[in-house]
Amino acid sequence: MVKIYGLVSSPSGLTSRVCAELVAEANRATSCNLTLLANDESADLKSIMNMMSLFIRHGEEFTIEIEGENELLVKEKMESLLAELKLLK
Repeated sequence: MVKIYGLVSSPSGLTSRVCAELVAEANRATSCNLTLLANDESADLKSIMNMMSLFIRHGEEFTIEIEGENELLVKEKMESLLAELKLLK
């Protein structure tokens, strides 16, 4: 298992548009399970409904856990997207 650490810098928090982009990237990783952890809760990163239920606000930290085949490659791609979205800690 590998982990990525992020921080929400947007004043709007983790918006539905950003969640949708993260879910789309997670769903490309068919051989891995991706879990988003924030505020002592977890969500399946491949489910938009699970993601939106976390309500991650401005200034809050989160962790993405990746487990499965090619997890290092998936981590690289997720980190690239998080950097683009200015969410990488």
